[in-house]
Amino acid sequence: MNQQKHNVNSEMGELQDNRILSRWRASLWKLVWKQLLVYGAVYFAISLFYRYELDDEQTKAFESLIEEVRKNLNTSASTLTFLLGFYVSLVVKRWWEQFKKLPSLDEVASVSKVAISLQDESKNLLIRRTIVRYCLLSYVLCLRTISSQVRRHYPSMDRLVASKLVSKDEAKLIGDENPEDIQIIGGSNWWLPIDWTIDIIRKAQIDGRFANVPLNSMLVSKVCDFRKSLSEVRSFGHVTIPLVYTQVVHLAVYTHFAASLIGEQLIQSRGENQDIFVVPIFLIFKFLFFVGWLNVAVAMYNPFGCDDADFELIAILNRHIKVVSKLVEGNESPVLKDVEFWKPVSEKIGNDNIVQDKLKMMLKTL
Repeated sequence: MNQQKHNVNSEMGELQDNRILSRWRASLWKLVWKQLLVYGAVYFAISLFYRYELDDEQTKAFESLIEEVRKNLNTSASTLTFLLGFYVSLVVKRWWEQFKKLPSLDEVASVSKVAISLQDESKNLLIRRTIVRYCLLSYVLCLRTISSQVRRHYPSMDRLVASKLVSKDEAKLIGDENPEDIQIIGGSNWWLPIDWTIDIIRKAQIDGRFANVPLNSMLVSKVCDFRKSLSEVRSFGHVTIPLVYTQVVHLAVYTHFAASLIGEQLIQSRGENQDIFVVPIFLIFKFLFFVGWLNVAVAMYNPFGCDDADFELIAILNRHIKVVSKLVEGNESPVLKDVEFWKPVSEKIGNDNIVQDKLKMMLKTL
């Protein structure tokens, strides 16, 4: 997938910038244009049939039907607004919660760097790298169970072996992790590399590589928190919004706009408009609002897919790989020295006055 393109400060600008309405990717227009074309075609087909295919008696009956439907459309629109608004707010809240549950490895890497620091540093570095690699492997295996995007990028264990994230021996211990099996509850061994991580920490403690006991406990706690976050992320793939609620909302929207195909027709006998190709502007706006609103919920219902509005999971994983590889290493820090920032304010003002006096003297000599 392409990188996410919605930088509010640079690309999209401020919200009052009207150019936001002209964008296509992940936009309202991309979501509803096909549905709007079909809906408009059906509307004009009914209008043609009403004007040219019905006799006088049938026309009167059809106009009576139009008036009857119109009486109920306003009430239906109010109910639909409440029902759809509550559903969309639930989906958006769930979408944001899923993003917040995606764990970060920064704390595991940083604590391991401080904690595992005694004896041979080369061996310590290998231990730290292995800990974060196993955590990354669990991350990928967990996301494969719920994300078609990650399954497409890592279709099999052989692909993970080729990426050097896991060795062949480790892959054999984990299993095949077939895409058909891992999507059921208990079908994946994504938790196994984290279990290996705990074993590595226990052995490092026995070997006396931890700076102190509290740091050992802190590192184990960070790894357990990481596993807990992965479990919560995975649970979103199995515990969804009840199907019946989703069906009620879809049925309400489709029923309302099916009725609008009749109720929004212009009545000939009243002389509302004799031109068949009059564009129903307000019906189009209403369609964009309500159907667009519904499509927002559909697009955000499962953010672990490959749609425009879905999370850029591969980019997130690549970021973690890049950052944690730096965090666990013994990078050189800048030399400690005093800087101008910490000078007293009065001393800074005095220095500024001296500089100004020197400039004045130079100007006078010129």
